[in-house]
Amino acid sequence: MRTGLRHFVFEIGALLFVALGVPNAAHAQSPGAVADLVARINHERVARGMAPYALNADLTRAAQAHANDIASTGNYSHIGSDGSTVFDRVARVGFGAYSWGRRLGENWAWYPNAATAMAMWMDSPPHRANILHPLYREIGVGIAPSRGNTVFVVDFGAEPNVLPFFIDSGAGETGSPDVTLTLTNEDVMPDGDGSNIMGSAVQVQISNVANFAGAQWQPFASQIPWKLSPGGGTKTVYVKYRDARGRTATASDSIVLVAAATMTRAPRPTATATVAPTSTVTDTPTLEPTETATPESTPTETATAIPDTPTASPTPSVSQTQVTPDANPVALGGMGLSVMLVVFGLIRYFATRENSA
Repeated sequence: MRTGLRHFVFEIGALLFVALGVPNAAHAQSPGAVADLVARINHERVARGMAPYALNADLTRAAQAHANDIASTGNYSHIGSDGSTVFDRVARVGFGAYSWGRRLGENWAWYPNAATAMAMWMDSPPHRANILHPLYREIGVGIAPSRGNTVFVVDFGAEPNVLPFFIDSGAGETGSPDVTLTLTNEDVMPDGDGSNIMGSAVQVQISNVANFAGAQWQPFASQIPWKLSPGGGTKTVYVKYRDARGRTATASDSIVLVAAATMTRAPRPTATATVAPTSTVTDTPTLEPTETATPESTPTETATAIPDTPTASPTPSVSQTQVTPDANPVALGGMGLSVMLVVFGLIRYFATRENSA
C-alpha cells in the first residue's frame, strides 16, 4: 500500500516537473494566426485614419526568431538568450538602415490568444504607442506556443526607400473598380539621407501597369481615388514616389475585383506590397547615430531601449518599447516550485515511514 502510494506521488511529481519546469519547444507560426494579429493591429490604425502597416518578411523573420527563443528557453524578455536586442536581430535579417541606424520598436506578450494580447497592448501606453506610431510603416510578427500560452512578438520599423501603399485600406477584394489608395510617406528622414535615400515624397505616379506607361506626375496626397483596370480578377496597382530632389521609390499592391453579389467581404489583414526601391542600402550602420550636415532633418538618436517594465509616461523620443507579459513567468515558476516542494515533502514523508516500518 505504502509502495503504491509512493509510486503515485513520484509520478505526480514527474508530471508537474514536465508541466511547470520545462518550456515547450517552439513551432513554426501559423499564417492564419499571423494574419489575425496583423488584422487586429491594422484595424486600430485604420479606425483612427492612419495607414495600415505592411507585413515585412525580414521583420517577420526577426520577430519569429525571438518568439521561438522565448518559447524554447523561457527567457521572457526583449533581450534574447544570446544577449541580442531587437536591433541585433533585425540587423541579422537584413532589414534596411539609414546612415545613423534603424528606427525600430518591439512589443511582446505571453497570453492565451491574440485578442487578450491586443487588449493588453492597447491598454498600455508604451505598447499602444508602437501600434499607433506615426513613423513606422512595416511590421513583422512572430508567434510560438509556450507553457500553455502563446508568445506574440511584433517588430515595428521604417525602412529607407520602402513606402507601402494600400488599396481600400488593405482589403482583399472589392466589388467596384473605383477604389481609394492610402499612401505612406518618408517621415523618419523628411529631407532624405544622402544621394540614394529619398525624403518625403512631393509627387507620385500611379498606374495599372508596371512600366507606368502614360502615367503623369501628380501632387502627393495621403489618399487618392483610383480606377482599376476593366474586368474581374486580381488587379495590381503601381505607385512611384518622388521627392523634391528627384529621388524615387516604387511600390505595388493588389486586390481582387469581383462582382458585388459574390463578395465575401473578408478584409485582407495587410497589403502585400512589393516594393522596388531605386537604391539598396548595403552598409551596416551602428546603433549609435553620427552627426550629419543636416542635423535638423536627422534624428538626434536611434531608438533606445527603455527599462523592461514600461512606465505610464514613456519618453516620446524612445521608439523601442519594452514589454512585460501580464502573467509573470517568474511568478508562475515560483508557484511551480512551491508545488514541487510539497510533492517532494510527501515523497520524503512516505519514504521515512516505509523505512521505519
